[in-house]
Amino acid sequence: MEISKDHVRILAKTIDLDIPEADLNAVALRLSGLLALMNEVEKDLGDEMDRVDPIPPVYPREEF
Repeated sequence: MEISKDHVRILAKTIDLDIPEADLNAVALRLSGLLALMNEVEKDLGDEMDRVDPIPPVYPREEF
């Protein structure tokens, strides 16, 4: 998926994120690369991803 500077500008605006004009191209390139890799993972793993619970970004201290 190819993300343009305009897409990044619009996405940033929706969450009141200020990205300097000079950084928009770098953000667009990195986001495009990340989304392309995520598509590859989805193609490789497919339905397997739906059968696994995601790991929380913050690990709780208490035992389950």
